[in-house]
This record gives sequence, structure tokens and C-alpha cells, in this order.
Amino acid sequence: MKKLLFVFLTLCLSSLFAELYPARRYVELGYTEALRVSQNAMPMADIFKKNLVLDLKKISKGMPKSGFAFAFEDDSALNLDFNFSRFAFGFHIDSQFSGRLNISKSLFDVLAEGVSPGKNYTADANFWSESFVSFSVPVRFNVGKVRVRLSPSWFSPIYYVPSTKITCSAINGKDGSLRLTASAPIEVYTVTEFKGLVKDGKLSGDFVDKIKDDDLARSFAQSAGIDLAALVEYPLLDTLDIGGYANIPIVPARLKHKVTGTASLSVSTDSLIKVAFDDSKMEHSADISDVAYSDANYYVNRPLRLGAECAWRPVGKWLTMRAAAGFAMRNPFGADFSAKSVYPEYKLGLEIVGIGMFGLGLSTEYTKKVFAHAVGIMLNFRAIEFDISAAVCSPTFVQSFKGEGVAAALGVKLGW
Repeated sequence: MKKLLFVFLTLCLSSLFAELYPARRYVELGYTEALRVSQNAMPMADIFKKNLVLDLKKISKGMPKSGFAFAFEDDSALNLDFNFSRFAFGFHIDSQFSGRLNISKSLFDVLAEGVSPGKNYTADANFWSESFVSFSVPVRFNVGKVRVRLSPSWFSPIYYVPSTKITCSAINGKDGSLRLTASAPIEVYTVTEFKGLVKDGKLSGDFVDKIKDDDLARSFAQSAGIDLAALVEYPLLDTLDIGGYANIPIVPARLKHKVTGTASLSVSTDSLIKVAFDDSKMEHSADISDVAYSDANYYVNRPLRLGAECAWRPVGKWLTMRAAAGFAMRNPFGADFSAKSVYPEYKLGLEIVGIGMFGLGLSTEYTKKVFAHAVGIMLNFRAIEFDISAAVCSPTFVQSFKGEGVAAALGVKLGW
């Protein structure tokens, strides 16, 4: 009886491999943590040197016309999945935290070349950030040869910072003095009231007690939105599977609390020559002022994504070549949506699995406006699996090969 059951399960599992993303277990509990930090000014290895040297002329010369970019992202995911030959379902909990800062190249040109006495130079910068939590129930079923994967999600932002303009200026006095300033309006929408976050122009931790007393579960439920992720795939050939994917907003999340204010930074000196010999001559100050808390009615969607992908297995299930291409929109239909919110995406990958307990993956991609080149390994002991990957990345293609950003991911999966 045990032998017959083993043969039956093996045949069922083998039928799963003729698809884009075949399951490796019938029941699986997994957790994945992924972190990515990238910029395009200088290699990360130089930043972490004991004696950091900023060659402003070199940075300015190597910077693209689009200017400086710094991006960060952290994703955590917990999943419980049940996979059968013609049907699958699961429960997923995810949290996402990301943001991006862009600064005009003209500011770095001024810092590298200097400013003429008595002139005022200005440059623009831009910043946005967001954080979401979500709960989804993915299902998979077959309609003839077509496989359909649907994943309706309930999601809620923890906070949302719309695309915000920052004004930077450099003023060189006729007496040799230099002053650098930056100012930006603060506009943060939150799931709960963050009153007490700032006191006397400084960040404070007193608001934690307020959050503990608040009914966060109710706040998240009242702010929740709904979207749908879908993947439709078809085995075009015995060795080639093709599909189309989409992430479609259905009901936007609504944030009912708002924090506003003004953030400013100033750095000044009487003489650059004096600064070279005495650091105490450099004066700096930072301030957060005009902080106010109010009710809001701000709508937020997670990115809309549309595209196509394929998986080619020319010599069997142990070798898979992947390709995907499409586009995405950040906060579609939102108040801060613009043409810059739309961007292309692509990914090329190679996977080798089934070499004993070992698997290898290589990929290159452009997603969320960041280029990344990754290598990953899989250690599959059947009952437990470890997936580890590392990547170099950057918002600029050329700099992405120079290690100006790093990414890492770790996944652990249990089941049978």
C-alpha cells in the first residue's frame, strides 16, 4: 500500500512540471526575507572603507544626466500552500517597505566645480516612500490546458509619502562664505494618528504609547484596499510554457490621518579654506517645523503591473530558461500619479535544479526602476529547503555592474 501511494504521489508531482512555476511540495510552509539598497554615486566597497574619500569631480563625471538616485526596499513574506495536480490554494501574509530619493545632477556639478562669488545655485530633488501589509488567498486551477492563478489580496498601507519636491541651494558670498540649504514640505499619510511623533522640532518616541492604546486592527480594516494578481499560462510546446501576468487595483486603500510640516537643513562656513584646517568652522543645523496633524481622505493603490513571460525547458525539467517583460505604474489613479510613475520591467533568468539536493539560479532584471544581477543557490532536503541569493544593483545600468548597490534574500521552506 505504501509503495502504491508513493508511486501515485510521484506521478502527480511529475505532472506539475509542465508549467511556469511548478510546486515542489504538496504542503509547504515558507518564509522569505529580501533586502535591497542601491545608489549610483560610488561603489559600496568604497563607502564602507575605514577612511572614506569623496572625489566629487569623479562622482559628478560618472553620474548620468538623470542625476543621483538612492533606492531601498525590504520585503517579508510568510506562506502556507497546498498543491495538487489540478488545484492549489494557499494563504500569504506580506509586508513591504520601500522608498526612493532623486537629486538633480546640477547640484553635484556645483559641488565638484565650485560656485562663483555672489551667485545662488539651485537644484531640485524628489523623495517618496511607502509601506504596506497584505493578506492574500492564491488559488490555481485548470481550464483545459490553460492554467489560471488568481490571488485576491487585502492590503493596507502603514504610511504613504507622496512624491515630494525638495529644493536645494548653494550660495557663495563675495567674502568667501558658503551656505548649502535644503527644504521640503512634509506630507505623510498614516493608518493611525501619529500625534507626538515630533516634539520641539525633533523626532520623539512618545507616540508609541498612543499607538499601543489605539485599536490598530480596526484602523487597518478601515483603511484596507483590494487588488488582484493573476497569471494565465499555456503549454505552447512540450518544452515551452507561456503566460501573461497582471496586478490589478480593484478598491484603493484609504488613509484617514495626515502629518504635515516643513523640514530644513543648512550647512554653512565663513571660509572653505578655514574648513580645510579646522572642522569647527563648519556650522550645520536641521529643523522640523510647523508640524500639524489633521484628518485626511487619501487613496492609495499598490502598483499596477501588466506583462508576459515564458519558461523554456529544452532538455528537461532540470534546466529552465525564463524571460519576462512588461510595465508597471506606481499608485495608479492616485493624487501623485504622473508620467514618471510609469516604467518598464524585464527579467531574464536561468535555473538549474535536480542536481542531487542542489540548485543554481542566475538572473538579470530591471524592476522598480533598479537594475539587478543576481546569483542564487537552492539546498533542497525535501522536508526542508533553503534558498539564498545575492545581487549587485543600481538605478543606473552601467553602475549596476560596479557594485554600487547590494541585495540579498533568504528563504526557508518546510513541508512534503
